Amino acid sequence: MKKIFLLGLMGLMGLMGAQAQFGDYGVKAGIGLATMNDDLSTKSPVIGASIGGYLNYTFVKSASVLEETFFLQTGLNLTRKGSNFQEVRENGASLMFREGYYHAYYLQLPILACVHYELPIRSSGHVVGLFIGPAVSYGLFGRYGDRKITPGVTSPTANYDVNFNGSKEDRQVFNHLNRLDVSAILGISYEYKHLRASFYIDHGFMATSEGDDILRILENGTSNKVNVKIPNGNNVSYMLSVGYSLGSFVKE
Repeated sequence: MKKIFLLGLMGLMGLMGAQAQFGDYGVKAGIGLATMNDDLSTKSPVIGASIGGYLNYTFVKSASVLEETFFLQTGLNLTRKGSNFQEVRENGASLMFREGYYHAYYLQLPILACVHYELPIRSSGHVVGLFIGPAVSYGLFGRYGDRKITPGVTSPTANYDVNFNGSKEDRQVFNHLNRLDVSAILGISYEYKHLRASFYIDHGFMATSEGDDILRILENGTSNKVNVKIPNGNNVSYMLSVGYSLGSFVKE
């Protein structure tokens, strides 16, 4: 998978150097749902968000189909990802819950291949499009929580923080999760004049954690511990985004 992304990235960079020039640029912001993609930890999503700027590369000098329908887009975004997780275990005659969350903020660099088409309707300027491409994200900061809870029991041995001492510094999410993520973005868009709205999926392909923690291991009971490896958890976001073009490098 990593090789495919690298080849795709090299191909896109090659296109950017083949009769491409700077097009329009602008700002964009989005909101949606973020979660972790794994099969064994029940979970619920957290609010995902994204804000940043974009820059389009056009092919207006190519004298081909690329001139009207194809462009490349890159930029820098601050994105919020994360998830809530929970596991239920039997602890003798009682149930024990292990639950937590992570809220992580990344600096993300996408490189997207985009095609668009102006709708043949009476009112001109309505454009629909598709976009796909890789993105590289680097974790900046965030928060992490992980606790064991036994309902009806108040003893500290039955209710305690897991994997860290509970200090503010140790709750920093990237003390527990990997900073680097590589993802694929796939989406659809609608443009009208300076406005652009889109819906997209951002699916990570690097494990959120390499360690033996809640995201990777289950322990069955306390007297007979059996470690069960969980498939690598990956960040996944479903986002609605709105952008506004601030200008263009292309002279009319």
